[in-house]
Amino acid sequence: ATLPVGMVGTMPHHTEYEFPADGMLLANGFAAGTTFLFDLRKPTAPRLVGHFDSEGPYSFPHSFVRLPNGHLLGTFQGAGRAYRPPGGLVEIDEHGRYIRSASAVGPGLDSTHAWPYSLDVDPAHDRAVVTITEMPTAAWAKMPPGSWTKARADSVVTTQIQVWSLSQLRLLKTIELPVPKGATYNRFPAEPRLLPDGSMYVNTFNCGLYHLTGVQTPNPQVRLVHTFPYDTTMAGYCSVPVIIGHYLVQTVGHIRGLITLDITNPDKPVEVSRLVLDPKFAMPHWLAADRAASRVVLTGDGMGYVLVVNVDPKTGALSLDRNFRDERTGAVAVSLDGRTWPQGAIAKAWVHGTLFGPR
Repeated sequence: ATLPVGMVGTMPHHTEYEFPADGMLLANGFAAGTTFLFDLRKPTAPRLVGHFDSEGPYSFPHSFVRLPNGHLLGTFQGAGRAYRPPGGLVEIDEHGRYIRSASAVGPGLDSTHAWPYSLDVDPAHDRAVVTITEMPTAAWAKMPPGSWTKARADSVVTTQIQVWSLSQLRLLKTIELPVPKGATYNRFPAEPRLLPDGSMYVNTFNCGLYHLTGVQTPNPQVRLVHTFPYDTTMAGYCSVPVIIGHYLVQTVGHIRGLITLDITNPDKPVEVSRLVLDPKFAMPHWLAADRAASRVVLTGDGMGYVLVVNVDPKTGALSLDRNFRDERTGAVAVSLDGRTWPQGAIAKAWVHGTLFGPR
């Protein structure tokens, strides 16, 4: 099923990273600064419940995680209604209603670099970890008055992550990601992921993997523990990772594929598998897991394909699910290009946030 939202030019972008237990899913149209709430309890009959844009003093929401109290914590990149820093964190209830917020500006991070990008939470230690990176907008996007130009926003190079108190929604520490001399693996922090021992991994778009420990202490420590192949083009970035069991699966644009690491020892991850995709599956970007079946769904940045990849639970080996095929052509993977939707025919689709729903 499909469900038009009544708006165009939104640049549909992130969903939540995990399918919510209540079937009420947030998904944003980033360039419009608008997030939509969908009722997906009946998957073949989706329903639009509502939408929101700015919340309190912040706008342009990017990523959300669920909290134990049922609320959501989100990274908002804009100040006021404009696309400009400083952004902050915002807590909302399950219907998108504002609860509280706090600025990302603090010691170690000035207002021109305060672009909260993504986050993960560790409720057991009362902590949230936030990455700082500006989300590039589309060149065609019409941004609100007072927004930074695209050129100015995209020129900011960020290398910081932050540790927050969940209960107080208070910034505790901004940390510079270390990097070996002459390299740039620390640039553009991307996605934090909580590990079973309470530590966190943070990957960067420049393909570094960092291990953050001691988040519950006054002096958390972070070190670079792995690097993936990369180049400095958008097509060469490392983007969204997922963790399945004791494996981390990472999108790696430079090889046009995925790499699996055995993370049994988080300080010494070991590569165990690579999957290099056909050239038509360019710019691998988004991953989400179906842990019950040990598989992931993959989409490409600015691309129209949807792939399913199996992850061997014993070895971490990656293999393309060749049973997941386009119903029109029989080709492996589903393509959303060239389809007719309720709002009309679309020659070129851009698929981004994608999740496995309940069985």
